[in-house]
Formats: sequence, C-alpha cells, structure tokens
Amino acid sequence: MKKTYSIAASLFLTGILAAGCGTDESEQPVLDTETDTVEENARDLPNKLQNVQSMLLRLNTDLESPESSETIQETGGSLEEHWDLAEAQVEEQYPEDYAAIEKSLYPLIDEAKKDNPDLEKMKPLVEDADEKITSLIEKATEPKKEEDAVDLDLDQGKR
Repeated sequence: MKKTYSIAASLFLTGILAAGCGTDESEQPVLDTETDTVEENARDLPNKLQNVQSMLLRLNTDLESPESSETIQETGGSLEEHWDLAEAQVEEQYPEDYAAIEKSLYPLIDEAKKDNPDLEKMKPLVEDADEKITSLIEKATEPKKEEDAVDLDLDQGKR
C-alpha cells in the first residue's frame, strides 16, 4: 500500500515539475485593451509628420544639387510613402490643414515623379509644404482641447 502511495506521489510531483518547465510568461506581451487608440494615434501623428518633413528637407537638398533626376524621383517616392502613412489621420483630425497641405504636396510629388522634373517649379512647393507641415506638427504635438470643455482659471484672485 505504501508503495502505491509513493509511486502516485512521485508521478504527481514529476507532472507538476514538467508542467512548470514549459511556461515562459515573458514570451507574450500583455496587451492593455483599456488604452485609448485615438490617443495612441495622436501621439504617432507628430512622428509621422516629422518623417514627411525630413523627406521634404531631403528633397530640398536634392534640388540644390541636381546631379540626377533619379535621386529626386526616389526622394519624391519616399515622400509620398511617408505622407500616405499620415494622410488618413491628418484628414480626419485636421481637415483644414489637410486641404492646405494637399494643394502644395500633391503637385510636388507629381513633379518629382517626372523623368525631367522642373526644379524651379518644385522649390516654392517644397517651401510651402514644409511651412504647412511645420505648422501642423506644432498643432499635433499640443493636446487638443475638447470643444465643450470648461476652461477653469485656477489662479483666481492671485494676480
């Protein structure tokens, strides 16, 4: 009888040890489903816009030393890719800025893709788009106020 209990106990302990060895809690990240995805996207937007701006600066540098139109075409393609990543968010969150940026950025991208881009036509488009993107980055980095939020003056009477 004792032999049966000792065999059962040793099998039980072996099973527990084997089960404990197979788990690694660090493999799967814990997802926080309570995170507000709008806030996450808003935090990403300034980074996406800075990438667009860096492509504009690179394109401006390419225009200053126009050794080959291939470089301008490649940079124009990269600019379009970076803008595509931010475009939907900008259109949704800042529709007026989106419309303004669209007027200089799309003609710039179209001109950059041409076999023989018109450099004189591109320079003012780069400057205009850069100004608009810079303005939007400033807006996007500041938290948006709710339209119905009450603005409290906490320094009442301390002036």
